[in-house]
Amino acid sequence: MKTFKLCSLAVLFDDDHEKEDLEGKQIPLVDGLIINKEEAKKNWLVEAVVDKNWRRFFEEYAEADQQFMAEVTITKKTNDPATLVCSVKSVNELSEHLSVHLDGVIVAKKDDLSDMLLKNLVKEGFSGEALYEEFKKRKKDRGQAIQGILTTAYEQVKEKGYYEAEKEPENKG
Repeated sequence: MKTFKLCSLAVLFDDDHEKEDLEGKQIPLVDGLIINKEEAKKNWLVEAVVDKNWRRFFEEYAEADQQFMAEVTITKKTNDPATLVCSVKSVNELSEHLSVHLDGVIVAKKDDLSDMLLKNLVKEGFSGEALYEEFKKRKKDRGQAIQGILTTAYEQVKEKGYYEAEKEPENKG
């Protein structure tokens, strides 16, 4: 396992909210760590220390067992973010703050997003200089083009059922 400093956390969207409502909701951090479990499924454990006024926000996700797409930046804020599908495992009160534990599966790094964006542009019929210019434009905007790619990545992770396989089996009896 490898541990890194968590520099930023943003909730992008989930299944139950309008994507526009949650897109880029930055969570101000007091402190945080992120642990790469170094497993085949690219699982990460995130501990975010946040202000107590975020309690209800994270408890709602925990109570509903609702997954969400998040972007995290590690080590330093100038690093490119990684995108995870997360679920809240616990919300714990500290003396002055909250400690929020998230389990996440990485779905996209900067290079992955660039690759997916380029593939989408080729599918849309761009080539040559027009491909290069459109790629630069969309990469800079990081708006609608990236949002579509992330939505696709989110759906792919859900279809693979990473979280379903890791949950405790229900006691039938």
